[in-house]
Amino acid sequence: MRSQLMIIFYHLLFNVYSIIANNSFDFRFISYNELLQNGQVYQNDDDHAFDAITIDQQRDQIIIGAKNAIIRLSLGDFHLLEKLKWESSTNEKTLCHKQIQSLNECENYIRVLALRSYDQLLLTCGTNSYHPICIWRRPDSLSTIISNNEKFISGNGKSPYNSQYLSVYDLIDTGELYSATISEPVFGVNDPLIQKSFSQTKQLRTQQHDSNWLKYPYFVRILNIGQYIYTFFREISLEHLSCGMNIYSRVARICKYDDGTMKFSDTFRSYSKLRLLCSKKLLNEINSFDFNELQSIYFYSSLNLIYGAFNLPKSGLIGSAICIYTVDQLESIFKSSFLTQKSNESYWITSSTEQEIEKCELNSSNNISSIPSGRVLRSGVLQSSFDALILDDIRIGHLLVDHFYDVTIFFVITLDDLWLRKYSLITNENNKKLCLIEQIELKPSMISSNDWKINKVEFISKTKEIILTTSISVLKIPVERCNRFNTSHLCIASMDPYCIWDNYYQRCTFSRISTWKISRQLLTCPILNITIDGGWTPWSSWFICQQETGEKCQCRTRSCTQPKPQFDGKFCQGNHIEISQCEIHGDWSPWSPWSICPQTCEKIFRSRTRTCTNPKPKNNGRICIGSEREEEPCPEIICSNEISRLSNWSEWDVCSKSCGGGIQKRRRTCLSNGGKCNECLDEIRLCNELPCPIQPVTIWSNWTRIIPKDRLNSDDMITETRTRFVCTLSSSSDQQSLEMNLDKVIYRICNNQGHDCQQTDSFDYWSAWSNWSECHPSCDSIGSTQTRRRSCLGSQCFGKDIEKRECLSCSSQLKNNWSCWTDWSECSSCKSIVSYSSKFRTRTCLTNSCEGLSYEENSCLCPSLLQFLNEYRFTFFHIILTSLISFLFGCLLIICIYVLCCHRYRHKKKFHSRDDQDYFQGSTSNSSSSPHTAIDSDTFTTLLNTNNNNNNQNKFRNFDSSSLLKPTTNNCLKDIPSKKFNMYINPRDMPPSPPLATLKRTSLMSSMKTNLDADDI
Repeated sequence: MRSQLMIIFYHLLFNVYSIIANNSFDFRFISYNELLQNGQVYQNDDDHAFDAITIDQQRDQIIIGAKNAIIRLSLGDFHLLEKLKWESSTNEKTLCHKQIQSLNECENYIRVLALRSYDQLLLTCGTNSYHPICIWRRPDSLSTIISNNEKFISGNGKSPYNSQYLSVYDLIDTGELYSATISEPVFGVNDPLIQKSFSQTKQLRTQQHDSNWLKYPYFVRILNIGQYIYTFFREISLEHLSCGMNIYSRVARICKYDDGTMKFSDTFRSYSKLRLLCSKKLLNEINSFDFNELQSIYFYSSLNLIYGAFNLPKSGLIGSAICIYTVDQLESIFKSSFLTQKSNESYWITSSTEQEIEKCELNSSNNISSIPSGRVLRSGVLQSSFDALILDDIRIGHLLVDHFYDVTIFFVITLDDLWLRKYSLITNENNKKLCLIEQIELKPSMISSNDWKINKVEFISKTKEIILTTSISVLKIPVERCNRFNTSHLCIASMDPYCIWDNYYQRCTFSRISTWKISRQLLTCPILNITIDGGWTPWSSWFICQQETGEKCQCRTRSCTQPKPQFDGKFCQGNHIEISQCEIHGDWSPWSPWSICPQTCEKIFRSRTRTCTNPKPKNNGRICIGSEREEEPCPEIICSNEISRLSNWSEWDVCSKSCGGGIQKRRRTCLSNGGKCNECLDEIRLCNELPCPIQPVTIWSNWTRIIPKDRLNSDDMITETRTRFVCTLSSSSDQQSLEMNLDKVIYRICNNQGHDCQQTDSFDYWSAWSNWSECHPSCDSIGSTQTRRRSCLGSQCFGKDIEKRECLSCSSQLKNNWSCWTDWSECSSCKSIVSYSSKFRTRTCLTNSCEGLSYEENSCLCPSLLQFLNEYRFTFFHIILTSLISFLFGCLLIICIYVLCCHRYRHKKKFHSRDDQDYFQGSTSNSSSSPHTAIDSDTFTTLLNTNNNNNNQNKFRNFDSSSLLKPTTNNCLKDIPSKKFNMYINPRDMPPSPPLATLKRTSLMSSMKTNLDADDI
């Protein structure tokens, strides 16, 4: 809602700016605000990046691809038929986030929507977070998936990986899909390709990573013409190293019956391409000015004409051209020979190999010439069949063409400022010229072109409408707006081929008859310097309105299309509103004269009447309330002798009040008895009983700032209100009173500076917020959010209808209908001095069925020592007692250490007192003649001599007690248990050893093993 208000605000600013800045009037200009009055718009704050378009006239619908959604709109009134959410899975998004930095690309952008003709199935393909997939769906029920073997089909080569890459495709009648896009099987490695999918034989594509086939292409369109598939694109071309890089427009051709180069190959056999040229001859008719960058292609099948829009490079001059090619010329140019290049430093020359005769027929794929890798460029150049139509001041983004009777009409969407320009092609004296008929603004002027990008455009020839998708909306624009021209002069001066002046209805209307074809020969460019009178638009339809007095009527309005007449034109004459069939409340006619009283001597009444005809009630008006007849007694006539005693009644006095109920008097006198009679001499009656007319006065209060209870972002806008009071002066029989009543309350919304205010009659409120949704995409994903929504309980609300927050924590209880866990209880047995205990917590099932436990128990560690310290605090006596115990324990420890050291010293001294020669006698007494070998039946010992530098290092030996079995050899070790131990040997206590000695004992009876490390010897 806020986005729509901002758009309306931009429109108001733009209209004010236009009135101030432009003193001249150009009827060809149509603002975006006027476009919205005639066209139709679909826009939703939740939907963005609208792109792919499919026109399904059989079901009277339009199918649109967007970000994470596919939308079906009615072709007639453009209302929403169905919206399908199609998002990537959480795993695919997570993998995409890890591999690329652009989080915006980790979504599913729908880029392919194609209807298959023979079974009316819809092919839908999306980027799917850099993992493209395709699905067949029913066009009348998008949620219904059609699958034979697999639900998901690989979208590689059909849909781009990145939403910024282009994708063109054509699903032909046989069910085969030809697509051209940029694939990215490895992140950061682009693979442009043209691919054939869903074939009965096998899937084919262009040669991979071969710049002769495709080199940084920009794909524009794929056309299905005859037996061939033509792909139009532009690419970087290196004709020769000395020439440098150039951008050339190309058209590539593939035979429909191509089955590949070899049996197990997936490369096209019949692929070839040639240059597409659009140029303007210079004055000397020798040189030409080339427009190299192909931007848009439109194929008019009934005339076999191909229209191409070309631009100059963006870094150079601004200009574009439209060139027209015939299908016959396109097919003939593909018969030209191939070009070859000996090396990258060589020029392209015509191939000397004799060219085979190409055939493209069903069941004759073997006749298709086999093109080896590198021989794909043909020597022919496809040039325009007619003179190029030059547009010097714009760059074309999209081109649409319509042939209306004998007039060619071009619809050009500019690339930079996003205007829709309508041109008519005028032919005079063999010279073709483009005349600008109309220019329509396609975006609010305050929004930049980067935020309002136009992605795809389609033309519906049957209904004469243009469908285009932008970054945030879908527009349907009629190609004719004849009702803008309210006079015959203006209708004729517009030279709009779609419009004709209807003399019978006196209006400019859409031309649907071919008799207008005769006058089209006089069609020229629009006439701008004619006298334009202010004229009325056609009357609107009747609607219910209310007058100031409260009566309801039928009203209709019209507006003056030129509020400021130009070129000495006349102002609009007449009323802008017409009122009819108003409610008419009935009112009484004046009273009739009193009836004549008869001159009789009796009491007789006279009467008077009135009717409800002033006015008579009409159109459900109120009837009159009151009596239609009044009676009163006639003047009394005394038929007696005292007839002369009373005089006749006088005439009634003037009523005391003109309205609101007054009184009248009449009198008579007593003529006898001294003026004293018993009869009444005065008579009074009521008069002018109708209420006095109310005199209302309206008073407005001052603007007062308010803060609605449901307003969001109060710092952005200011909300103010004021009240209208109606003061009524009413008259009664005795006094007049002033009554003040509340009549109306209005609101206005201003910016934070108090300017640019917008008024509204109602200030509706929101419904209550819904519950927070589950975390999306998942609880364990970074950036997961929860949403909640509310609905506007009226026609207009201020604020957001959706609110999001970050998932701080996720709990499985939300999915299992459990309440939150209670806090853990205290440890159950911690009152006594123990180390371990247990604690528990509970939760409640909020529904009838829950999964899991409602009671959970866990072990806990009791703070027993802290509890003891808290219960039994230390005193001074405790401190002295603890210190004494610590001192005694220290003394005992010192004594034990001293005794242990003495015992070890005596043991060591006894061990080293033996003769060193006897120590080694057991290992050297029976040595052989070799100085490095000694044999003994009881031991196996290896000794390695160390160098002299290490003689002072401490050495250790590892002994096994089983090697010390002889009591005569070492009696001091006889009580050592049977296990390995480490013995420290001081090198100074050992006799000199030979440089390298190896003692080997081979006796099988020996169980003595001494492990000596090489570093320890």
